[in-house]
Amino acid sequence: MTKLSVINNATSEQPTMTSLEMVDYINADRKAKAEIEGLSFPCKKYRKLQHKDFLRKVPKVLGENQSAKFYADYIDNKGRSYPCCKFPKREACLMAMSYSYELQAQVFDHMTELEAESGFGFTIQQLQHMLAVARKASDEDSSDAGRRLRKRQDDLAILNRAEKLIGDISQMALGLVGGGKVLTHEK
Repeated sequence: MTKLSVINNATSEQPTMTSLEMVDYINADRKAKAEIEGLSFPCKKYRKLQHKDFLRKVPKVLGENQSAKFYADYIDNKGRSYPCCKFPKREACLMAMSYSYELQAQVFDHMTELEAESGFGFTIQQLQHMLAVARKASDEDSSDAGRRLRKRQDDLAILNRAEKLIGDISQMALGLVGGGKVLTHEK
């Protein structure tokens, strides 16, 4: 895929996947399936997906109101502006699932890897462990008096805030999972 610049999109620390990348994944998946069956790609059974066709599907999968949040523009290598989408993990997986479960698994793995690289996706236990390691390092570092005392005070303020945030996150109601629906088990 050619390098491109995406514009007109709110900045976010959360990793995203563009619609162009999604189309590349889908076409690579179709090509691999065709080759396994001894077919050339594209062929009648495994057609090449065009980006414009993918964009037409976005509102159908994500909904008219929700899909508008993800639209952006990109500049191609000739300086022309075209529409695209930037999807966070959930929406990228939903779009991939609309093609195949195997593709959804690939996209999920890719987005999880991006989260890990960016430091965006950590479990509560991972955050608690990182906090404990940082606190221990700060404790050890503060043993040298004087100039380190001020740094230690700054460290403690940051560590205390981080500890509070992690505690707040770990106490969040998990009833939000599944769209806020409360699931009950009946016998």
